[in-house]
Amino acid sequence: MPLLPTGSREQIQLIYWEQYISLDNAVRVIDAFVDLLDLEQLGFMSKGKSHEGRPAFSPDILLRLYFYGYLNRCRSSRQLMRAARRNVELFWLLHEAKPCYKTIADFRKDNASVLKNTFSRFNQFLRCEGLFQGETVAIDGTKIAAQNSKKNNYNQKKITQHLDYINRQTDQYLAELDRLDASENTEEEPILEIAEKLDKLQKRKEKYEELQKQLDVVRGNHQAQISTTDPDARALPKKMNIVEVSYNVQAGVEAENKLITNYEVTNENDTHALSGVALEAKAVLKKERIQALADKGYDTGSELKICAENNIETYVAPRQKNTSHKHPDFVKGKFSYDGERDSYTCPEGKELLSNGNWYKKNGTDYRKVYEVQVYKLPFEVCNACVQRLDCAGQANLNNSKGRPIERSEYDEYLEANRERVMLNKALYRTRQQIVEHPFGTIKRSWGYDYTLLKTKEKVGGEMALIFTCYNLRRSMTIFGVQDLLKRLKAACLLFFAPNRANLSSYKPFLFPKIKAPTFYFQNFYQHTGQLCAA
Repeated sequence: MPLLPTGSREQIQLIYWEQYISLDNAVRVIDAFVDLLDLEQLGFMSKGKSHEGRPAFSPDILLRLYFYGYLNRCRSSRQLMRAARRNVELFWLLHEAKPCYKTIADFRKDNASVLKNTFSRFNQFLRCEGLFQGETVAIDGTKIAAQNSKKNNYNQKKITQHLDYINRQTDQYLAELDRLDASENTEEEPILEIAEKLDKLQKRKEKYEELQKQLDVVRGNHQAQISTTDPDARALPKKMNIVEVSYNVQAGVEAENKLITNYEVTNENDTHALSGVALEAKAVLKKERIQALADKGYDTGSELKICAENNIETYVAPRQKNTSHKHPDFVKGKFSYDGERDSYTCPEGKELLSNGNWYKKNGTDYRKVYEVQVYKLPFEVCNACVQRLDCAGQANLNNSKGRPIERSEYDEYLEANRERVMLNKALYRTRQQIVEHPFGTIKRSWGYDYTLLKTKEKVGGEMALIFTCYNLRRSMTIFGVQDLLKRLKAACLLFFAPNRANLSSYKPFLFPKIKAPTFYFQNFYQHTGQLCAA
């Protein structure tokens, strides 16, 4: 049977890299997208301007490398360095450039704050292509493990436990020294051994006392923790009773195409994150009014109020209210509120009124201060009621008090949100399939459930790369690679056209101050269809 002929390793060959890259290869999309960007305008650092030393790599080369790496589940700077030396696709994409791992790592670190601009510019391009036309956004947060172990994360309880243990050990060793002195033991070895242990304990004590000082400085913050490896990382609940030192990445996802509209890296829980993410999503979608879907972790009255005041219709799962009232027939929900009369009516038909005064409540480490009004009946009325024990309770009756009902300054917004959810259960059920789609792909399929960088700013830069690659992959799925390439080429032609200033109305993502029609490429395709298809 004849065998296929093979080439010779010693033979000199002329290589045309273009023949190795198919027309629907994703690297062509990366190449066209980076060509579209004005990296200097976006704020990327351009090294190599000095005439001294070795010339630097262009920022667009390193940005291409990172987009390729994150799109192909490879983000280590050393792995990217090796890939640039043996990957044919990268030979084509990087024009055979082979940066070292230090150069690759420094680019991501030095440009962390401006990588989010790249994510925003691509979203502006997608909006102009008609992919951000919906008015519904699902919001959720996901935990990304930080480069900080639980061992190197300290709170007041952990520091107190360490100091108490050190003090107990110190007392034991001192007692042992006293015992040795009392026994008139002339051997120096046991005494020297105990002295060394006491010296080590003293050094450890100084370490924890210094951590205690640092913790006292941030005690006003409800996240009273100290992380010694990554100072911005915090121990956050992941699920059930599992706690992980991580970041909480908040993201908004539009409902129609499951594209990520915006994100924010935080080190807090979801309680006060809704309004910020929803307002930014509204700005990205360029809508006068949007709908925001979120789970019960976002059911916070102050956040719902901000959303309502900014034309954001919330559909947030109502939080299960904790109540000390034992009888289910007399919880607060059984008392109906009359907005016109500003009064509550109890299950027995009696009207509870307020004195009109507002009282501050909470202000603990975990909740912000808010104001409430108290509605109640005169004690004589409650005491004469047959349901007084089940409703007011024996403790209130013993103190000559009736049943009090508290109404916070945010109850109006909480009740309106609860009613919307109850009337639109089908809409709320779409929340999970919208917002969990990107998180499932990024964390489970791509394996990006932890960050490689430290501090909130740099983690934000890495998340910009991840989310940009996700939107790139989604847009390739929606349009197809070749169709998306045509659109990107059209944008590049507009950008590099001699009369670019006259075409600025077609480029809202490069000229954001100029308002343009939504589908700005359509007329351009009619005149340059053959060139775009080339």
